[in-house]
Amino acid sequence: MKNTFRSLAGRDFRLYFTGQCISLIGTWVQQVAFSWIAYRITGSAFMLGLIAFCGQFPTLVVSPFSGILADRFSRRNVLVVIQIVQMAVAALLAVLAWYGDILPWVLVAASFVLGLTGAVEMPVRQAFTPDIVHDRAHMANAIALNSVTFNAARLVGPAVAGFILAAFGEAACFAVNALSYIATIYTLLVIHPTRAEHAGGRKSLREGAQYVRDFAPARWLLITVIVASFSLSPYLTFMPVYAKDILQGGPDTLGVLMAASGFGALLAGLYLANRKSVLGLGDRMVTGCFAAGIASAAFAYNPLIGVALPLLVISGCATIIIVTSSNILLQSLVPDNLRGRVMALYSMCFIGVLPVGSLAAGGFAHLVGVQPVFVVSGVVFAAMGFILQRKLPWLRQQAHPILIEKGLLPK
Repeated sequence: MKNTFRSLAGRDFRLYFTGQCISLIGTWVQQVAFSWIAYRITGSAFMLGLIAFCGQFPTLVVSPFSGILADRFSRRNVLVVIQIVQMAVAALLAVLAWYGDILPWVLVAASFVLGLTGAVEMPVRQAFTPDIVHDRAHMANAIALNSVTFNAARLVGPAVAGFILAAFGEAACFAVNALSYIATIYTLLVIHPTRAEHAGGRKSLREGAQYVRDFAPARWLLITVIVASFSLSPYLTFMPVYAKDILQGGPDTLGVLMAASGFGALLAGLYLANRKSVLGLGDRMVTGCFAAGIASAAFAYNPLIGVALPLLVISGCATIIIVTSSNILLQSLVPDNLRGRVMALYSMCFIGVLPVGSLAAGGFAHLVGVQPVFVVSGVVFAAMGFILQRKLPWLRQQAHPILIEKGLLPK
């Protein structure tokens, strides 16, 4: 246990971690309420896909530019401004839901604004971790714990949301999220990042793109993240459909389904946090692709919640192993002066591809139904596993000398 949470020995990361735990629970409470109210109002799988698209598409366009912000300006100041804007949106949704004035176009607009701020936030937040983890030996652990934070919130948040939705309604969920931002804003203001060279010098997107293009391990890590993100989008888009129409449940069923996926993701984060070396992460990514593929195909036509829950645990665990291992390896390999821009590309590949997947999944589901979408997702996951397995020996030859030079692998 001590090894799992070793990066929390540092004051700044410990405070940041605590604030994130509180705020992200609120974010997931809002996410569940958002999905539920969208499907309740529209009754359309396509509208779920459209709303998801509006929330995720800005990442595809804006993330590369936010990478420049991350390499040039104070990352903490950028994050504080973003939290304030997102808190204001949550408060507005709470008021509108209280008065029953939420219409589909309001959800689309709110999703777009949250997506836009999130597009700026994610690369900055990824690049911010080295600023507050003052012992570089704890970097991989801190990245894994960031995943633990996010996925612990995925576990707790939906369960809390299901209770709040059933007992108090949608407005209360949005209000809880608005209040939760106070924790993040406070912790950001009291920590002391060590990075001082934010300003000065021209920064270009081309430098980050050229690094990824010329360095095969970074390129294939991002390709794997793209495939995982595309294949993950049906889970994020169609859980309300499964909860309401296939499993014949309500908001509490939706909360349980999302919590099961979050529990698997939490297990994956804890597993990665407990690892002492980056050695073997490539093999874990291959295994994750195969496991996610099998789970997705098995989930597609299953009508039993007792079977759906363990499949979602497996899927959540496998997906987080893939994307978090990619994050750890990429942050371990990338030069410090390119970190913001390369992590912006990572964000674009992870979050930015989700809208494409959501829109494609929504259109496909409109034509043939929701279940075949999950079968296709499983096939794509498995195909990526086969390709990555064949590429691993070649990629290791290029990555290991850099990891050895940085002291992350034994000579």
